[in-house]
Amino acid sequence: MTLTQDWTALNHSKTRGQLLAALAPLGAPDRLHLLTQYIEQQVTWIRQQGGAETDTTANRSFLAIGFDSLMSVELLYSLQRDLGRDLDPGALEQDTIDDLAQIILAEVFPG
Repeated sequence: MTLTQDWTALNHSKTRGQLLAALAPLGAPDRLHLLTQYIEQQVTWIRQQGGAETDTTANRSFLAIGFDSLMSVELLYSLQRDLGRDLDPGALEQDTIDDLAQIILAEVFPG
C-alpha cells in the first residue's frame, strides 16, 4: 500500500472528513507518516498561494519556512475540513510540522 497522495486536491473539494477516512484504518506509524505528508503539502500549497516557494522538511520550524499567523488559520481550516471535526487552535502553536502532526493525532485518535 502506498501512502503517497496529492492532498492539495482536497482544497477544491466540498466533502469533509476525507483525511480522517484515510487515517482511520492505519496503524499509528502510518497515520503519522500520512498526516505529516498532508501537512507538508498543505503548508507548501498555502505558501504558494502567496507567491512563495517553500522547502517543507517536516522537522523545520514553521518560523524558518516563513509561515505566519494568517497562514496558520488557513492550515487550521484545511485540517478541520479534511478531518471533519473541530480542532483545538492551540495545536498550531507547535514549532514544527512533525510536532503538529503528533499533537493532532493525539487529539483525533486519543489513547
